[in-house]
Amino acid sequence: MSTLDDRRAKRAVFGAAFGFFVDMFDVYLPTVALVPAMDYFTPEDMPVNAKAVAAALIFVSTLLGRPLGSAIFGWFADRVGRRRVTLISVTGCAVCTALIAALPGYSSLGITSVVLLILLRLVDGVFLGGEYTGATPLAMEAAPRERRGWYGGMVGAGSALANCVIALVTLVVLQFSPEGGPDAPYSVWGWRIPFLLGAVLCVVFLVYYSRSVEESETWKSVRKVKNPLREVVFGRQRKVFAQVFVLMTGVWFTSNMASGLLPTALKQEGHISGTEVTAALVIAQGVHTLLFPFVGLLSDRIGRRKTLVLNGIAVAVVCAGAFATLAAGWWGGFAALLLITFLVRVAGGSVFAVTPSYLCERFPPATRGSGFGLGYSTPLLITSFYAYYQNWLGGIMPRGYTATVLLVIGGALIALGALLGPETRGSDLSETAPVEPAPVSG
Repeated sequence: MSTLDDRRAKRAVFGAAFGFFVDMFDVYLPTVALVPAMDYFTPEDMPVNAKAVAAALIFVSTLLGRPLGSAIFGWFADRVGRRRVTLISVTGCAVCTALIAALPGYSSLGITSVVLLILLRLVDGVFLGGEYTGATPLAMEAAPRERRGWYGGMVGAGSALANCVIALVTLVVLQFSPEGGPDAPYSVWGWRIPFLLGAVLCVVFLVYYSRSVEESETWKSVRKVKNPLREVVFGRQRKVFAQVFVLMTGVWFTSNMASGLLPTALKQEGHISGTEVTAALVIAQGVHTLLFPFVGLLSDRIGRRKTLVLNGIAVAVVCAGAFATLAAGWWGGFAALLLITFLVRVAGGSVFAVTPSYLCERFPPATRGSGFGLGYSTPLLITSFYAYYQNWLGGIMPRGYTATVLLVIGGALIALGALLGPETRGSDLSETAPVEPAPVSG
């Protein structure tokens, strides 16, 4: 690779990592930043269960918007270009996030305030679903094949870093705007700061990406497909899509537990304060961010398939076991729960270090935007309703252990999905034919 190509690759990879960071920052904002401010959007006499449903809808609406965004923007990424789609989708994210930061509360609009919040999060999810259909394929197409896992790990690190920064920002804001009822400083204006920061980050990304990242040479040279969505879902790549769907269903079950549910579990089962929970998340996720490129490097050494299988086993054993011991009350004190947090994050979140390179390697360039986006996002249509699965499981077992069951299922699906597919390390991303799945026993 020439010096110029290397520079282009690094800019594209940094842009994709930055974009993934912005994406995941927006996705997980409600799970941390809005929790102390829910009284601002709901009436004080609203039943606890109803508030929990409202909070879940705010988060789930974003997840449900992402598959739609992947379908829309994935088509455009394959037809009109990766770079252009990335810029359009992140612009939409910036606008939606800024509008959320300006929303009035229940005292001004009544229940309409939370309805508007859910609708804006849904639209935001559509744009979020578009960001990675362009930026990640562009980065992986620019990266050298022998280091694609390493660079893919850098892209995936944006996820862990986003969780860390959300927790850190919320922790800082709570220091000068205490939480409480609907009239508390954090409820009235403190929660707006993380959302404004999210909008600003989108703008910073847009400036960098528009000035520094060039369109993919692979995309420019490939013959375009008339309907890439149809080709992925119903055409020659339908078996590849089905295999990726199984894998990513496991990934999203795992992520919902390891990211979305972990803060609540630490507070309720670990009996530590909200501030301590946030501090544990900041430390564990900060360290985890540094490990991401090395997990990607491991996949360069031993292969994507084997790395994914090992990660699935780690989820089903380590991550699920950690949640089970939390539910059993085995752990107490900040130091012990910090260790549990770190184990859950490493076992449950490291798969995102491999998915950028692996998913791009599974689809040919003419449909890579659509294939990556749909394969990455459509399983959310199943996994986003994890709270309802937990409620059902809670009828036949103690609720504290329901996360453990879903994590075992998630880990098994990750391993199965990887085994259903071939080894992709070293694939030529300029080739037009998709890699065919290998037998399960392979």
